[in-house]
Amino acid sequence: MTTDTASFRIRRPEDADVAFNRRLPTGVRALVAIQQAGNGGSGSFLVRADDGQRYWCKVVNNPQHPRVPTNEEIVARLGRLAGVEVCDPKLIWIPADLVGWEFVSGRFLEEGWAHGSRATPHPVVETRTLSHRGSDDNRKRHAGFFALFDWLAGQDPQWLYADGADFAYWSHDHGHYLPGGPAWTVSTIHANRDTAYPLAADPTSLDPAELNRLAETLERLTGGEIADALADIPGDWPVSDDELEAIVAFADHRRPAVARRLRHLAH
Repeated sequence: MTTDTASFRIRRPEDADVAFNRRLPTGVRALVAIQQAGNGGSGSFLVRADDGQRYWCKVVNNPQHPRVPTNEEIVARLGRLAGVEVCDPKLIWIPADLVGWEFVSGRFLEEGWAHGSRATPHPVVETRTLSHRGSDDNRKRHAGFFALFDWLAGQDPQWLYADGADFAYWSHDHGHYLPGGPAWTVSTIHANRDTAYPLAADPTSLDPAELNRLAETLERLTGGEIADALADIPGDWPVSDDELEAIVAFADHRRPAVARRLRHLAH
């Protein structure tokens, strides 16, 4: 359930190197494949894992792009680092006894690491609109979505909300974030490091205190913290050390400008 360690250095925009050791991936083991999603281009599927939780998973041999799981892990992990409400990410080991299960028509599970997103404990609705802002703490949750979308070059925005009285929102399905979506390259990442990615949604009634908190959090983050959050991306996934360097440098470089835009939204 592990891959070999590798070491590389993250080159920050100010040309100061951050020492970074790529760690062995850690996660949980899938015990039972429960169901196919039945919709969506990436062929997600639900499993029960050995920690007792259920996870919606995406694998490298999905029908959309082999780097969708990488994007999902990067965005969800950095979202958590900034305090944004994302569905909890977890690496899920697909064991040999689940190999061959058809997770989408014509595609079958292979042994190895998958991206997992912990299933919510109650029914949810997938949406492309940010409504119910006055319910639950959505004024704060929605503020986080504006921050995440701009920081990590959001595209194809999608969210979940609880199908009940509170209508609490989570950000999910981040496979097409980053410049170029899952087909991003070091060149597209570098070329767009100063591009704004505003979320095309109504910012009315976002919580100003939360917008300022998000701005302050981004301002205080370091390249080392960003690198550490991504340190155990599986080494056998299709993302090289140089590409991970570019992602860390991209996220590190963008922090101040995104923080300024968030503070502007707060006024």
